[in-house]
Amino acid sequence: MVKSYFGLRSITLAPPAILLNGKPVFQRLVLDQGFYPEGIYTAPSDEALRRDIELAQAVGYNGARLHQKVFEERTLYWADRLGYIVWGEFPSWGVDPKLPGVLERFLPEWLEVLERDYSHPCLVGWCPFNETKPDHNPEVLRNVYLATKAVDRTRPVIDASGWTHVVCDVYDSHDYDQRTEAFAQRHGRFASGGEPFVNNPKDAVPWQGQPYFVSEYGGIWWNPGQTDEKAWGYGERPRTHEEFMERFRALTETLLKNPRMCGLCYTQLTDVEQEVNGIYTYDRQAKHDAAALRAINAQKAAIEEA
Repeated sequence: MVKSYFGLRSITLAPPAILLNGKPVFQRLVLDQGFYPEGIYTAPSDEALRRDIELAQAVGYNGARLHQKVFEERTLYWADRLGYIVWGEFPSWGVDPKLPGVLERFLPEWLEVLERDYSHPCLVGWCPFNETKPDHNPEVLRNVYLATKAVDRTRPVIDASGWTHVVCDVYDSHDYDQRTEAFAQRHGRFASGGEPFVNNPKDAVPWQGQPYFVSEYGGIWWNPGQTDEKAWGYGERPRTHEEFMERFRALTETLLKNPRMCGLCYTQLTDVEQEVNGIYTYDRQAKHDAAALRAINAQKAAIEEA
């Protein structure tokens, strides 16, 4: 016996919002790199894939950037079933778009990803590259974008998350500034009608009115009792848990309350190897009270009140 399921949903770009089924839904995303102590890139069980989504939902996230990895298709199955939205990515770290032959190797594999995952309703966008360098080859990014749109016209595409943009449907930036006042001032200018914060080099394509969000922020270094000298997080470590929560709230509310912001993505769901900036530890133990984090993340966003 063969069983299946289906889901219906629409994605519409209505700047500054992204509409899901005709309604502005603020994308409360968490960065998920899909690492596990038992098998690194290989999940120990199907239940582990489901549990990661449930852990994210428990602290108020409604989706994830499935980051720098083509996740197991069962992750998408559970996301479909649990009502969890995701952006599909590709492991582009180390890919140099300037090198000859990059496109002919990269594109066939990326097209396989699109073909495999196209029918999952949980997928709300594609992002083939991450943080390409200023001296990139713009035509590689442009051609991958165009090929993606030729395969899937139902979803938005970010050409390269965070840094160099060439052509994209949704514009994003990465901002790991831990200084809450500076963070608020930078993004407050956009809220007041100014230009958004961008990581772009001068020759990249500027923001042109697309829906915009900060697709990596936070990454607060929190690992009490840390003994590994190589472990790290972003910025200065909070001295107390209360200081962590104050910083988390200030950074998150700056983005939630911005009426021109369509989403956010916090780094990250779990600690990963030497990275100790997860909401949970590497073995999925809680670092924080889930209800306290959920109370911050689940606040109605400005874009949802419009």
